[in-house]
Amino acid sequence: MKTRKLALSLASVLVVALVAPVVGQPFADVPTNHWAYDAIAELAAKGLVEGYPDGTFKGNQPLTRYEMAMVVARIIARIEAIPTPPPPEVRRADLDAVRRDLTAATGRIAASERTIATLQRLVNEFRAELQALGVRVTALEEELSALRARLDNTRIAGDFIWWANTLSGARQTPFQQELLRIRLTYTGRMAEGLVGSLRARHFATATSAATVDFDRLWIEWSNALGIEGLTLRAGRHTVNLGPVGLLLHQDTNNQRRDGVLLRWTLGPVGLQASAQWRELARNPDDVLLAARLSLPILPGWVVGVNVRSDTSPDGSGRPRGTGFSGDVSVALLPGINVAAEYAAFDTAGLGTRNWWQAQLEINFAQLAGTEIALNPRLTLWYRDFDSTSGTPLGVVTGSNVLKDAWWGDFVGELVSGRRGPGAMFTVQLLENLSGKLTYENYESKTGGPTLVVWSGTLTWNLAPRTVLNVYYANRDEGGSTTSAAGLYVTTSW
Repeated sequence: MKTRKLALSLASVLVVALVAPVVGQPFADVPTNHWAYDAIAELAAKGLVEGYPDGTFKGNQPLTRYEMAMVVARIIARIEAIPTPPPPEVRRADLDAVRRDLTAATGRIAASERTIATLQRLVNEFRAELQALGVRVTALEEELSALRARLDNTRIAGDFIWWANTLSGARQTPFQQELLRIRLTYTGRMAEGLVGSLRARHFATATSAATVDFDRLWIEWSNALGIEGLTLRAGRHTVNLGPVGLLLHQDTNNQRRDGVLLRWTLGPVGLQASAQWRELARNPDDVLLAARLSLPILPGWVVGVNVRSDTSPDGSGRPRGTGFSGDVSVALLPGINVAAEYAAFDTAGLGTRNWWQAQLEINFAQLAGTEIALNPRLTLWYRDFDSTSGTPLGVVTGSNVLKDAWWGDFVGELVSGRRGPGAMFTVQLLENLSGKLTYENYESKTGGPTLVVWSGTLTWNLAPRTVLNVYYANRDEGGSTTSAAGLYVTTSW
């Protein structure tokens, strides 16, 4: 049987790490000269121990496991009350403010490896009791891992994906394994404000041999040259422009290049500039220059202007050109966000082409200001895209389902040279199970057949950081139909 003395010792260590000291009133049976007076008063003031209904503490009475579990549960509640990042629908203009808030919150947590290890032991010891009290033990363990990672100067993370599908129609063969990929990412703090990262990956598909390479290798300097808000990055990385990224979005297909990136936050104004080379050692003249300026013009309104310039050596066969884009993001109401982007690019020998997209996102629970069954979310969009053929743009012209189902060969660049609407509806069916439906209808801008794509996806969180997705989709282009069904499993550590 664990005694109250042990409980107070463990809880006091955790409270010192999580909250600032506050003087409280003792219980009626705890004299001011008692050796544990200060600790008991602090725990009571913080609401971690409550005593008995008659106002006594009964310090000589043995502590039950459920009483100890209540103390641990209250400590966990303090951790969960620490401000966390907003959900993905929050405007990008708010991210800098969120990061500052998180940094301030982290600074208030004087957590140590010993404290985290102590709390982890308590969670392991009282797992059954905590679950009986309704505490989300797995979520807490993820938070402890995140706290522990913040204490380390170096860390190694990894992710794994296995994907397989079956496709009908002439474009694919029956059931086959399409992708097996493993990635390891090493991140190390070399000095104050100086961080380096290296990502190694191994992947193989049904139609290609295994590949092993380094697709990320960069060093980043925060508050560079002593200038507040200035960040410099050099190495192999990706660059994106705008909320949609019509002009440049290298994350879409991991279109990383070697180069340098500068970001400077001047209050609400954001500046970004980059220079990248496809193969610096072999073709130093193959350069991609890009820049972005973003600023708020009204509360909830953020606008951005982007430019891009591509050059290539004579005889390379790659196009040259310049382009610009403009974008606006608006938080109309809590739960309603609007984004629009327009891009134009002038390619040598092909003239100027244009792309634009507008979308509306609705989070019904946020809009209502209360919890709603199934937590429904709806995204509506309209696209009008010229063809990307012959241009250097890695434009986001794929179907929206492409982002989740990993079947680029199935959907292809569906919207290139097309226009039309689309919709995506997401619901939370169970605590660890969500569902998604998408529908897209695009007409050809050159007189070709209409393209209709719809899909359904179930996402099941098997365990912390392990997800199983099962999907089905149908693609109809002028009566020529292709369907796909499959699954993919992802996990990270």
